Amino acid sequence: MKIIAVGDIMPGGVFNKTNNKFVSPRIKKIFSQGDIRVGTLETAIGNEPNFCKEKMERLSDVIYVEDDDIKRLLELNINILSLANNHFFDLGLKGAEHTIELLDKHGIKHCGGGRNLEEASKPVVEIINGKTYAFLAYCDWHETMGWCPFATENEPGINPLYKENVIRDIKKHKEIYDYVVILPHWGTEYDYKPNSFEYKMSKAMIKAGADIILGSHTHCVQPLIKYNKKIIAYGLGNFFFPDRIICPPRSTYYSNNIIDLEKLPVTYSYPYVKEITLKRWRNEARVGMILSLEIDEKNNIMLSERQFVHINENNYVDIIDCPKSLDAHLKKISIGLHSRMYVSILFIYRLFNYISRRLKKN
Repeated sequence: MKIIAVGDIMPGGVFNKTNNKFVSPRIKKIFSQGDIRVGTLETAIGNEPNFCKEKMERLSDVIYVEDDDIKRLLELNINILSLANNHFFDLGLKGAEHTIELLDKHGIKHCGGGRNLEEASKPVVEIINGKTYAFLAYCDWHETMGWCPFATENEPGINPLYKENVIRDIKKHKEIYDYVVILPHWGTEYDYKPNSFEYKMSKAMIKAGADIILGSHTHCVQPLIKYNKKIIAYGLGNFFFPDRIICPPRSTYYSNNIIDLEKLPVTYSYPYVKEITLKRWRNEARVGMILSLEIDEKNNIMLSERQFVHINENNYVDIIDCPKSLDAHLKKISIGLHSRMYVSILFIYRLFNYISRRLKKN
């Protein structure tokens, strides 16, 4: 059995209202070889920009795509999407419900978001070759995400990454299903190093019975390691997440008219803009990973292939060789992740950087 896993997906942006090719034939070939194709849908879907009231009051970054943009998910034949992220409710409850209805209509399974906690925490279950696979998705707390609604017994939202909930869920589902796959939305944006919460939580998940962890959110790749013969991919980076147009304060914008992108001001960060602006990704956010994971007849979980992908300046996604500097950096971090001293090393590293920045300012 083979799982093809990718990171964050936002199938609109500058591709909205176009039929332009967006991924290479080599990527499509990899996807065609999987029994299950899974990623994170980091957006809401809807044709009416009725933005979440809470996010607008907070002047938060708002991301959405229109209904027609779902065709790119269908072209890739995505089986399972995590909805547990900080942008799924960007069009409010009606937008979230519409997104779920649209995914259901097209036969794309999903987990991690819903009308209440019971629905948000419900796993997607696949049966392949007589084995059962449960996929569960969670989103980290506000410190790394910014504001997002967490589901409760009676309130809609996303599945919260509370340790007690996660460990309880994993143990419960491991008694029912052969394999448990966790899709956490976590980590510090643009940081290749998993933070201390990721490090501790990933180990706790594996010890509770999780077989595979496929992380997202950081917009850059983080290391992949084996721990107790299980797979932990801390962060898969952006997969297909094209540049987008934003309008004040910093919300995704689509126009019925053709916009000359070259005439727009450009930002690479998250400012409050005063005019229509092109939001482009930084270089590190233009590299992601595709993982091909195999489970053999003896129930061994193996990484059969890891491919790096790149979103070029035209937002076309293709396979690349991992840049040597990035490869070396990830290997060093991976060595640290196998050490019990990782949290201490991370603290010292960040303290040193903080002091260095303070000294430069003075």
